[in-house]
Amino acid sequence: MTGGLAKMMKEAQKLEKRLAEVRKKLGETTVEGSSGGGAVSVIMNGQRDVLKVSVSPGVFEDGDAEMLEDLFLSAVRDAKQKSDELASAEMAKVTAPGFPTELL
Repeated sequence: MTGGLAKMMKEAQKLEKRLAEVRKKLGETTVEGSSGGGAVSVIMNGQRDVLKVSVSPGVFEDGDAEMLEDLFLSAVRDAKQKSDELASAEMAKVTAPGFPTELL
């Protein structure tokens, strides 16, 4: 039984190392979300950190703050979805099927 526990601990350490590598890669990988045909774009990394927001100058011509807010919110949601998909794909490479990756 001791051998089984030692093997399990060794595997857990390997998994922990691989997960740390994936987290690092996610922090360095970016995705872009946009809305309004590219009028507003948000760059986010795989850890959901917003790194940059860009707004096309034409968006300001109407002076419609509510429209800009909606475009910004939509772009953030788009970037978040892409970031989540990236993270899920990367985590799936190192975890066993059925492992609850949302806990990582």
